[in-house]
Amino acid sequence: MATSKASSESELESAPATEAPIAAPGFAKKNLVIVGLVVVGLWVMAIASKSTIFLSVMGAVTLALAGIAFWVIRLLKRQKGLASLLQNATQSPEARRAAIAKLEAGKDAGDVTNIIARAQLVAADDPKAALEILEAVERKKIPAHVQDDFAVLLSHLYLSFGRAKDARPLADKINVDSSERAAQRGLLVTVVAESWSRTGKHDDALALIATVDTNKSENQQFKVPLLAARVFAKFAAGKKGGAREDLRTMAMEDANHLAKFLMPQFKVHPELQRIAREVAQGSPQLRGTASHPSQQRRSR
Repeated sequence: MATSKASSESELESAPATEAPIAAPGFAKKNLVIVGLVVVGLWVMAIASKSTIFLSVMGAVTLALAGIAFWVIRLLKRQKGLASLLQNATQSPEARRAAIAKLEAGKDAGDVTNIIARAQLVAADDPKAALEILEAVERKKIPAHVQDDFAVLLSHLYLSFGRAKDARPLADKINVDSSERAAQRGLLVTVVAESWSRTGKHDDALALIATVDTNKSENQQFKVPLLAARVFAKFAAGKKGGAREDLRTMAMEDANHLAKFLMPQFKVHPELQRIAREVAQGSPQLRGTASHPSQQRRSR
């Protein structure tokens, strides 16, 4: 029994920490379209009114908006390139390192959007270094269109080191219902819910998690992280049986998911850690690993 327990924990603790969320931050293209439609409508009204003052005002406004549009188009172009870079970087460790080097050497290396992208990639190999990159950013200089992206990534990294109290202020500011990030809502809810669950706001966390339908294809990738957040929330609410059931569901997906509750860096409550360990020891996946000939040789 002792050997089985040791081997199970060893397998779990060797599993990598949850990867940082990958999402190319940027500006929603539809906002530009909406502004364009509004301007066209105002021009129609100005022409119909035949008012010199109205037409002059519209001319000045259009010139100003043209400058803004030029900036936004450049931003969208950079956003598209960044999205492509991040996508290609997931193909291999070499591709990731090449992407990091490209971001560091680029003329926009100091741009907050690029810093966020670089931190996402660095986090795959060195979460602590990624955390240092983001903590060095002056919060007041973060553009509005990437504030949620910054908060999500930094909160995630704080949670990866058990720093829920540091994650909470950031999580409280994340707009989980942002129309610009509708496709990422599951990710936003995951980070916010875990932050709340571990800092006394567990009832709100449970209500928030319930708003995500993991049966929908776009939310399948968030199923396990949402279950993990729900485990924290149920345990904090005194629903230990429910927490255990969710841990079992996670173990059925992949027992290594339980590493989040056993690895020291996550600073999980000892009682929850004990429950997770019991679930792990009962996992057929780990029992099979422990009985494998190569594992038996290591045990001897």
